[in-house]
Amino acid sequence: MEERQRRKLGQLFVFGFNGTTVTPGIKQMIQEHFIGNIILFSRNIKNKKQLFELTTQLQQLAKEAGHERPLAICIDQENGAVRRLGDDTTTLPGAMLLGATSEPLYANEVGKLTAKEMRALGVNWNLAPVVDVNNNPENPVIGVRSFGEDPEKVASFSQAMMKGMQSEGVMTTLKHFPGHGDTNVDSHHALPIITHSRKRLFEVELVPFQACMKAGADMIMSAHVVFPAFESNSTLPATLSKQVIKDLLRETLGFDGVVVTDCLEMDAIAGTVGTAQGALQAFQAGVDLLMVSHRFERQQETVDVFTKEISKDQSLDDRLEDSYKRVIQMKDRYLSWAQLPQVKDIDKVGSLENKGRAAAIYEKGITAIGDRRLDESKPVLVFYPEKSKQSLAEDPRKNERPIEAVLDSQLAEFVPINKGELLDHYLAIAASYEQIIMASRSIEEGSFQQVFIKELVRQGHEPIVIGTQNPYDYGFIPKNLTYVSTYEHTESAIKAAFNFLYEKAEAYGDFPVTTHREGGGVGI
Repeated sequence: MEERQRRKLGQLFVFGFNGTTVTPGIKQMIQEHFIGNIILFSRNIKNKKQLFELTTQLQQLAKEAGHERPLAICIDQENGAVRRLGDDTTTLPGAMLLGATSEPLYANEVGKLTAKEMRALGVNWNLAPVVDVNNNPENPVIGVRSFGEDPEKVASFSQAMMKGMQSEGVMTTLKHFPGHGDTNVDSHHALPIITHSRKRLFEVELVPFQACMKAGADMIMSAHVVFPAFESNSTLPATLSKQVIKDLLRETLGFDGVVVTDCLEMDAIAGTVGTAQGALQAFQAGVDLLMVSHRFERQQETVDVFTKEISKDQSLDDRLEDSYKRVIQMKDRYLSWAQLPQVKDIDKVGSLENKGRAAAIYEKGITAIGDRRLDESKPVLVFYPEKSKQSLAEDPRKNERPIEAVLDSQLAEFVPINKGELLDHYLAIAASYEQIIMASRSIEEGSFQQVFIKELVRQGHEPIVIGTQNPYDYGFIPKNLTYVSTYEHTESAIKAAFNFLYEKAEAYGDFPVTTHREGGGVGI
C-alpha cells in the first residue's frame, strides 16, 4: 500500500494505550501508520497538568510525522458515573441528574463547561452524550448514564448537551445507535438482543437520535447489540450490520456524518468474530472510525488486516475514500494546528467559578421523597455497602467512599456493611443512634441491604436512605422512609444531598424514570 493510502487509512482508526506517558507502541502507530485518533481513559490521566503535557506530546508526534491536521483525542467524559478527567477538574452532573432537573438549559450549560475544560487540556472530542432511553430498570450498563425513560425528554436534553459542547469547539458523539437502553446484558461481557418491533424502535429508541441529527450531530457510535427488527441475521450486532448502518442510518434516516464503533475489544465483538475481523466487517457495513482501545497487538493486527484487504479489493478502497472524506470534513470544522491549547489555559480548569455553577445545578437535580431531616447537634450513623456492582463503562475512582469526605468524622460513624457479617452485629451498632443513614448504590430484590433496612424499621428506627446512584432503589424501601436520590456516586452529588438533609438547601429534582415496582417496595 502506497503512503498516500496509508495516511488515509490511519485517519480511520481510534487507538488507546496504557500509562500516563507516550508508549513506544502508540508512538509507532502515530508516526509509522499515521493513526489520526487517540482514545484516553482514567489509566492515562493523573492530573490536569500531566494530561495537558500528554496531549501536547501526542500532537507534537503527529506534527513531526507530517499529519496535515491535529489528532482527534477523545475520552468518555459523560460526567456523573462515567468520567475520565482527574479530581482537579470540575466534577459535573451526569445525565440522569440533569434529567431530574426537568430543564434542558442545565444540560446545555454542563455541555459548555465540560467542553471548556476538555479543550483546555488538549482533549477535543467527547464520546458523549448518551442518548439511550433507559426504560429497563435491570439495564446493567446504561442506567444513570441516560437522561431518563421518556424519548422526547431524552431528545431535548441530548440536543442541549450536544450543542453546548459543540459551541465550545468539542466534537460530540451520540451513543449507542440504535439504542442500548432496553437491555439486561452488558455488551462489555456478552451480546445483547433487543427484540422490539420496527414501529416501537422508531417511536422510542430512535427518537433522540433523529432529533440530534436534525440539530447537527457530528458523530454516532454504533451499539454492539442485535436488533432483529433491522437485521435479518439474529447473531449480527448493529456495529457489523449493513442493514443497520447503511440501510437504516444512512439511507432511511439520512445521516451523512461520521459513524464510529464502540470499542471492538468488548466481548460482544472480540469474543465472537474477533477484534480485527470485527473492524473489517464494521467498515464493510458502512462505519467510518474503528476503535481498538487497549491492546497494541490487536491494533497491529487490525492495521495489517486492512492493509492486506484494501490492497486487493477495489470496493474497500472506495469505502476508504468515502470514510476518509467524512472524517476530514469533521476535523476541519473543529481542529487546526493554530488552535491547540496553551499552558495558561490549565488555570481555567477546576476553577471556583466552574465548581460553583456545578454545585448550583446539583441542587436542582437532587430528588427527595419524605420530610425527615438531620439535626447537626446529634451524631449520625452511616451504613454503606462495602462492595457494589459496577459497569465496566465506569472507572474505579481513588475515592470510593465519598460520603466519608462529605461528613465530619467527629459527628458521624461510618460502617461498611458486608452480607457476610451477622445482621445482629449491625443492628447492635444501630441501637444507640437516633439518626441513621443507609447509603445504597444498587439494591437488588431480596438483597442483604433490603433485609437490613426492613429490620431497622421493625426495631423502631427510621433510617434515611440515600440512593447514591441507582434511583430504582426507591422501589425496594418502605414508603414511609425519607429517600434522597443523588443519581451518582460523587462527592459533589452527595454533598448536595446532605445540604438538603441539614436544611441548608432545597432538593428540586423529580425522578426521570419510574421508580415504583409491583408490590410497592418492602413490606413493614
